[in-house]
Parts: sequence; structure tokens; C-alpha cells
Amino acid sequence: VPASIENVTQVAAYVLDKENEEEMEGIVDSANSWCKRKMTKKEMAKDIMLQLEKYETAFNEYMQESMYTRSKTPLISNDVVNDLVE
Repeated sequence: VPASIENVTQVAAYVLDKENEEEMEGIVDSANSWCKRKMTKKEMAKDIMLQLEKYETAFNEYMQESMYTRSKTPLISNDVVNDLVE
């Protein structure tokens, strides 16, 4: 259900319309299924590590562009990543 601030009232009306109830239940069921698959300790650990790696990349890019020198040692070692995911 594509929504934006411009069409929020139309979207709300569509979602609450009884004729669309089965479709809305399907969306909720799909979302619940995704959460059950992705909201596990293992998946959360993977996601956290991916986010930290993105942060490290952004931080290193910032450091390269700033007056500071980038460290040659990564902030997060592969051993730490592997330990957390296991």
C-alpha cells in the first residue's frame, strides 16, 4: 500500500475498507512471517555486524577527508564478526 503524507487519508480509507480486509490480513501475515525469520539472535547479530561495517566504512571515509590520518587497523576484525555470528 504505497503511502505518503499527500495521500494519507486515501490510504487510511483503503486500509480500513472492509472490502480490502483480506488483502490487509495478507500483508500483516507476510510481515509477521518476515519478522519470525529475521528477528532471531543469529539474524540480529548478522544485521548488527553489517551496520557496524557500514559505520566503519563511513567513519574511515570521513577520517580520510578530515585532517586526521586513517588507521591501518580495522575497527572490527573478521574474528570478532565470525564469533558474534556464530
